[in-house]
Amino acid sequence: MFQDVHEYGQINYVIAIGSLSSSVSLLGLNTAVTTLVPQGHKKIDVQANQVILISATVCAIIASLFNWLLGLFVMGMAFWMMSSYELLSRKSYRKYAINIIGSRGSQLVLSIILYSFFGLQGIIIGFIISFFAFSITYFKTIPQFSKSFDKITKEFKTSLHLYSYNLSNALLLYFDKLIIAPIYGYTVLGYYQLGFQFLMFFSMISVSFYQYLIPEESSGSKRNRLRLYGIALSIIITILVFVLAPVILQVFFPNYINSLNSIRILSLGIIPMMITSMLNSKFLAMKLTRYVLFSSITYQVTQIILIVILGKQYGIDGISMSVVIAMLFQITFLGIAHLRLSKKNEQNI
Repeated sequence: MFQDVHEYGQINYVIAIGSLSSSVSLLGLNTAVTTLVPQGHKKIDVQANQVILISATVCAIIASLFNWLLGLFVMGMAFWMMSSYELLSRKSYRKYAINIIGSRGSQLVLSIILYSFFGLQGIIIGFIISFFAFSITYFKTIPQFSKSFDKITKEFKTSLHLYSYNLSNALLLYFDKLIIAPIYGYTVLGYYQLGFQFLMFFSMISVSFYQYLIPEESSGSKRNRLRLYGIALSIIITILVFVLAPVILQVFFPNYINSLNSIRILSLGIIPMMITSMLNSKFLAMKLTRYVLFSSITYQVTQIILIVILGKQYGIDGISMSVVIAMLFQITFLGIAHLRLSKKNEQNI
């Protein structure tokens, strides 16, 4: 599948539109549920799901104007995300892992099968089926829906900050595709995206740490040793990816050999992603979302500027460098903010 690099870039462009639209529809409520439920806020998950049904429908209608299948994609992804975060808020880590791994695995299998029958549209259909199949937790809350939104209203300020952060995070994952494709074309996007997929695949560990630490720290638990293990693991993975990338490309992706430098450059982002995830979980647990938001804005602005400058200068490698450099800017901001808060807390003791 995806022997044609141009085609690979094209489908990732379409999926980026759907994924970004779905992220907009979440309104920060997925992270709000993960943060507030462990603190004893009851029924907030049900009310959040009520709001998502409305917002996802609106975003789905807009996305369907670009591609009618994207409407179903947006709704399915929103329901699946809320299901996953609700399981996380309950600390049902085993069910959460099954929900994440099961959906991603079925997406891969269904996309390969349906691609042979329907082409690029088949890949989108594969995603849709998988999203809805693993949204059972969301669907179970529908009978509890009512006209009450009092719990959400009380936490509107927190949700608004989290929405800003979540949207910034979604832009981190998807907005670069919307810039690269119009400026450099689908082929360049295809080569870059393979490297980015490597980064995203191995950064699942940092994302898992981040999602695990939010409910743990929100309920008062500290996991400092786990953080050290996470950083050590990310260093090991970075070294392995850097060394094994040529072999992986030759065996599994021979047509993407031009992605080698991109993969190696982007693999350097695994470590800062892990550290950023850990710092973000601390700030979110303390409800200091403004630091998380501003760090995301720092990343996004830096990346957009560097995509244009370094992309024209160094091509795919330059675009890849823009991601890692932007991460370093982000982690610098978070690190300084964390040090200042620590000193302030020490002075107040």
